Amino acid sequence: MKVSAQKRVSKLDVSKQISGQISGQSLGQNALGSGIEDASLCSLAVALWGWQTGLLFVAVPIIAILEARRFVQQRWEISLSDLKEAAKLSGAILAILFVVLVTVEKSVFIYSLFQWLPVAALPLLLAQTYGLGVQALLADWFANPYLPRQDRSRQAGSRRDPRSKQSPITLHHVFFGLCLMAASATKSDHFFFYGAASALIAVFLWSRRPKRSTPILWLLLFLLSTGLGFAGHLQIARFQRQIEAQVLAMIGTMSSGIVDPDSSATQMGSVGRLKLSNAIAFRVAPTEALSRPASDSSSSDSSAARASVVNAADPSMFPLLLQQASYNQYQLSTWRAENSLFEDVPPGEEDGEWVLSASGEQDRSIVFSADLEWGDGVLSLPRGTSAIRHLPVEEMQHNQYGVVQVDATGTVDYEIQFGPSEGINLSETRPNRTDLQVPNADRAAIETTLAKLDIAGKSEREKASRIAAYFQDFQYTLDLLRPSPDTAPVSDFLLNTQAGHCEYFASATALLLRGAGIPARYAVGFLAHEFSPLEGRYLVRSRDAHAWALAYIEGEWQVLDTTPPDWPAQEEAMTSSFQSVSDFFSFLGFQAFYRIRQLGELGLREILMIVIPLFCYLLWRSIQAFQGQRQRAIDVDEAGLRPVQSGLDSEFYQIEQMLDERGWSRRPVESLLQWRDRIYLSLPASQQATFTEILGLHYRYRFDPCSLDPTERQRLKNLSQQWMTFYLANEQIQAGAD
Repeated sequence: MKVSAQKRVSKLDVSKQISGQISGQSLGQNALGSGIEDASLCSLAVALWGWQTGLLFVAVPIIAILEARRFVQQRWEISLSDLKEAAKLSGAILAILFVVLVTVEKSVFIYSLFQWLPVAALPLLLAQTYGLGVQALLADWFANPYLPRQDRSRQAGSRRDPRSKQSPITLHHVFFGLCLMAASATKSDHFFFYGAASALIAVFLWSRRPKRSTPILWLLLFLLSTGLGFAGHLQIARFQRQIEAQVLAMIGTMSSGIVDPDSSATQMGSVGRLKLSNAIAFRVAPTEALSRPASDSSSSDSSAARASVVNAADPSMFPLLLQQASYNQYQLSTWRAENSLFEDVPPGEEDGEWVLSASGEQDRSIVFSADLEWGDGVLSLPRGTSAIRHLPVEEMQHNQYGVVQVDATGTVDYEIQFGPSEGINLSETRPNRTDLQVPNADRAAIETTLAKLDIAGKSEREKASRIAAYFQDFQYTLDLLRPSPDTAPVSDFLLNTQAGHCEYFASATALLLRGAGIPARYAVGFLAHEFSPLEGRYLVRSRDAHAWALAYIEGEWQVLDTTPPDWPAQEEAMTSSFQSVSDFFSFLGFQAFYRIRQLGELGLREILMIVIPLFCYLLWRSIQAFQGQRQRAIDVDEAGLRPVQSGLDSEFYQIEQMLDERGWSRRPVESLLQWRDRIYLSLPASQQATFTEILGLHYRYRFDPCSLDPTERQRLKNLSQQWMTFYLANEQIQAGAD
């Protein structure tokens, strides 16, 4: 009889449990009676997990709780509802860990989540260690979900050989594997981990090895499998790296939003209409970053980069060209960067600060909210950028063509400081001979065009002005016309069509400048021009991708954009009427993600202040539910009441049990009707129809909300008893005949 809400089991009961009279192995001793206890094996796995992940401050208390079972003799009887409460608590802990790690770790949270899995599974581990009947409960519940609980217990008991030495799977085993998996989700020395994990697995399997195998043979086979596993792991890791590199390269060539610092294949010479996306690539806004007090500038909090927007629609700063890359070698409609060499950008004094030029002017500042895709993301920067702040990346590189790339992924906010001159890019080097080369296929068209401009004897600046003026009568179009078969795309653009998109204008301008003796390059990037009153920021869309020429005039690289200035309006005119709706939902998503990301800026102290009260509340609710269920069970016992469960006292279960004992067991995934169809012809012919009638009454009694009336209930009982009596009599007759 239960006498309290949390009944403690005496030492005698514990002894009975160890000897096998109480099903399960709550104390953690394996079934063979030899070797290390399962709970102690879990302690070793927890120690390895804590060492590998750096969570020893969590692992040590868990080990202490597990090993305290040697001194704490009390055990608690665990019911199915108690086990469900423990599972709910584990789920709640896992959900809390998920939210916290997503906000703190961002794109790499999945590794940290794996590392914390043993903490989430701790309530179930404690139930297995300090509870009675857990193993029997699991075996009973999962043995056959179609039978009532009491019949499942009898079925499991009838099939269990008391002499069997086979150890069942326990929650200790699951936790052991979970610790090894969590310990593997680190960047630590894999040689040490593989050796330690193999040793623990060897200890686990040693006491469960087949008795017919000799220890030497077993050890040799284990060492062989361990060595083959390690060699296979190394080969799989190498193969994975190769596959990832090839897949990323393939995606990079297929994705229009990815910029290649080494080459840029244009659409010149193609036929059709360019399909441009209205998706928002990033957001830009001017800030007060340089006017903040010095005390603010010393803060490492990345939220400083998102200062209040001041005069967001600043006509003196916008429209603003944002350059991603430039190229100097042109051939067959493709621009390439000759001998591109990347160097590390030195970090600044503050965390997240990168200095492109210590001597550059910094009287302008803008904030970017951008998604750096695929890693090694190329940054979009205004001309004259001297420093980048609040960009938390491990490495930044730039080349001699002004390309700046980082080793980051995901959405970030960062601040760019740049000078007043949009012509200067501080990371670009002086020109070389390649910056003056004109392809032979376009040389005749370039010379013919320059002859019309009368630039002989003019200064470099005047030459550039006349070349830019020459394109005033050209038209911007996204309709790609078929060029003459014998004419290069740039030549056809200059001499025939005089219409095209920005790639035509930029390429033709660069080649004309070279023909006039001015070093020139081809640049790509975006134009920030669309101000959103809703967001207070400039929206830069995929369709805002742009190309222009760079001219080396008076010792500086200057922007020369000859594309007609109304090209953004033409592209906007082709947008869908639902774009405003799409922008609104994009804004909502941006704001939601921004608020969630702010949680990642909280320190450990703030996170603990949020998580600990929530965890304590969930723990309190679980304890209250546990005590309430215990008290209700005691009240029912003391009142001599029996919980009503419709149909569980059906006599049909006795028929099923009787047939099961004679080899006609119902399969775990088999319904009663399917089971009847399978054994129907094996039943006595005179009792087949009766069996079907009994099954129909049972179904109604078990599942019909109206159940059976008293007459039908009595008929189910009588038919079942008569059927079993006849079946047993028929069985005896057949046995006598044999």
